Amino acid sequence: MVNYLEGMGFTPGEERVYIALLKIGSSTTGPIAKEANVSRSKLYEILEKLIKKGIISHFKKNNISQFQAAPPTVIINYLQKKEELIKKQRYEFEKNIPYLEEFLNNKELKKEAQVFEGMEGIKNIRETALREMNSKQEMLYFGNSFSGHEHALGYWDDWNKRRIKKRINAKIIYNRDAKEYGERRKKQKYTEVKYLPNKGNTPAWIEIYGDMVAIAMKYKTPMSIVIHNKLVAESFITYFKILWDISSSK
Repeated sequence: MVNYLEGMGFTPGEERVYIALLKIGSSTTGPIAKEANVSRSKLYEILEKLIKKGIISHFKKNNISQFQAAPPTVIINYLQKKEELIKKQRYEFEKNIPYLEEFLNNKELKKEAQVFEGMEGIKNIRETALREMNSKQEMLYFGNSFSGHEHALGYWDDWNKRRIKKRINAKIIYNRDAKEYGERRKKQKYTEVKYLPNKGNTPAWIEIYGDMVAIAMKYKTPMSIVIHNKLVAESFITYFKILWDISSSK
């Protein structure tokens, strides 16, 4: 089934009920529940939510409640109101960012090590690094694997374009199984690529940004461990230099 309304603030049940009403026209609860394949007890809750959203109406006929779907164009009005609300909420939140950042900048509240789960966590680390670093600094990566690029290549391409625009140099040591991605990066400016010896592959990789080290893995549940510590970063930079010397550019 095509999901027309999911992701726009509608649950799967709400979508089924609305489409059922579009198909059968004004109706009592029995036919709606049958067409939408929802229980009677759940249907009343869904109908109430859709009425509040303004995309179905109800009336009495022979003292029996009838329900009717509004035209699909009405959903545009619903989305516009939702968009206006989000804009207002964003404006109010942005006003409070300086206050919230005071907590972030408080050294007593800073954590040297953090764990992030999910692909968004890995992306957030890269976005933070790109935002904070400049062309005088260098990004280092080693152990980059094939799995780290699956289903995420579009994001990495976009991120690297923005990195290159800031003229930030990157040195990357790929696993042999990710050579196709290494060759792709070789063609970009401010990018140097080498490959680890063909002695096995590693699903986890290391990213170094200034005083920040990220250990990332995109397997089953993607996760990353981030360490903010100058001494730790310097240690990993030493490891990187050793690996860079023994790695091959072909």
